[in-house]
Amino acid sequence: MALPSLLPKTAPHLLPLTNPFSSSSSPSTLILPFRFHFFSHLPPLSLLKAASSAGDSLRSKPLMSQRRGILEEHGSQAFEEDDDDKWIDWEDQILEDTVPLVGFVRMILHSGQYESGDRLSEEHEKTIIEKLLPFHPEFEQKIGCGVDYITIGYHPDFERSRCLFIVRQDGQVVDFSYWKCIKGLIRKNYPLYADTFILRHFRKKSRNL
Repeated sequence: MALPSLLPKTAPHLLPLTNPFSSSSSPSTLILPFRFHFFSHLPPLSLLKAASSAGDSLRSKPLMSQRRGILEEHGSQAFEEDDDDKWIDWEDQILEDTVPLVGFVRMILHSGQYESGDRLSEEHEKTIIEKLLPFHPEFEQKIGCGVDYITIGYHPDFERSRCLFIVRQDGQVVDFSYWKCIKGLIRKNYPLYADTFILRHFRKKSRNL
């Protein structure tokens, strides 16, 4: 399939841009501010001798029954709060892993650094091949006989949409959706939270590249 729009034009002026990736994450620490003091105050012996029979009957019951009842009463709420905290932590981690990558691809497509048909710089191409492309659900079909290089251009079916293209070693040019790669990355690395996260954060697109 010939793509006239992919023929390289005059060499663009490359601007020094850096890769906005951050893999650092700080572990969260849970601190329980509870202190237990036992036998801090003992009742006088006279009060113990004057205890009623009702008090004697209570003496046979576990001392922790009241505290246990409180825990049971608030147990469900406590677990819900823990689940919410856990979800927020994973959501932040997913955003930390994906937002810089999305911004990186948008910079390549829309910053004006590359014209249609230009080959990406070695650093940008390496990032696409290592951090993005392997998560595409049709990865093997897309790369075919092997990747020669990565370029950008206008999609043949959507003239106003710029996207990434694989130029195979046999000369064939194949487009691929970086959004599918992002979703594949989330499903691969966060299988328990992927569907909920994608439904919450990804807007429904009018086309499916």
